[in-house]
Amino acid sequence: MIQSSIKQFYLANPVPNPINITLTQKQVVDGQRIDDETSSANFRHFRSLLNRRLFGNAYKRYGRQLAMLVVREDGAWHRHYIHAIIEKPVSLTIEEFIALVLECWGKTRFGYREHHFEEPADKDRETGWINYCFKKRTKGDFASSIDWANSTCFERR
Repeated sequence: MIQSSIKQFYLANPVPNPINITLTQKQVVDGQRIDDETSSANFRHFRSLLNRRLFGNAYKRYGRQLAMLVVREDGAWHRHYIHAIIEKPVSLTIEEFIALVLECWGKTRFGYREHHFEEPADKDRETGWINYCFKKRTKGDFASSIDWANSTCFERR
């Protein structure tokens, strides 16, 4: 029930100009194992780096930022990773945006080198990615798998 409610809310308020992204995370850094809290803090640092690069002082001063949906996944035999939908600024090409994302992700403590990017070709592909992000089989608790603190698409614009 909660899964379909969140999905419907997202579809009513989608990320504009979306790019589907998977970012993997290092599992251990200097003896510290990644967990949901660490993953969220790591992504918050990435989000801050990315928004500061794009918006400069307007990010902090006026709250300008990219819209994004962030979903965490992990499992006994999977790396801790993130599926996201991030707004691509219209001023950047897909190649420029990917390079910027990878540069910012590489500056985070738990950023790992495996990733996937896709520019959805149509609305069906956007919906397909949402369905993939919201699948239950790789999540212990669906509601807590959404990184609410970093998912800015739910904020009023």
